[in-house]
Amino acid sequence: MIKPIKPIKTTNTKCRALVQAQRTFKNSNGQLYGMWHNPCLYVVYSYGEHWPLFAWDGFAWYANTDKASVTTSHHYSYAHPHVTVQERNCDWMKHFVATGRNIFRQMDAFQTGIGLAA
Repeated sequence: MIKPIKPIKTTNTKCRALVQAQRTFKNSNGQLYGMWHNPCLYVVYSYGEHWPLFAWDGFAWYANTDKASVTTSHHYSYAHPHVTVQERNCDWMKHFVATGRNIFRQMDAFQTGIGLAA
């Protein structure tokens, strides 16, 4: 069994560097955190796994563009990786995290004839 990685405790204002490095972290009250969802998918959450803010799949960053609360908007600003992000809604982000599949990349691969294994 793999031992879980203990998250680094940080402040909201210092979390961006940890997001950029895809490090496991939690803010002081645990409401903003980043973790490896699986070996290929790093996700930053606000207030729980029902609200993924950002996801990194090793190829691109994805950002949740839906709005929830003032605090979640602050989390978004603090944790933004400050690189180009692919903007997606919350439902897309939750599907992406749950399945580990980027449906747009799969469609592109199908249309170009490259194909991807399921």
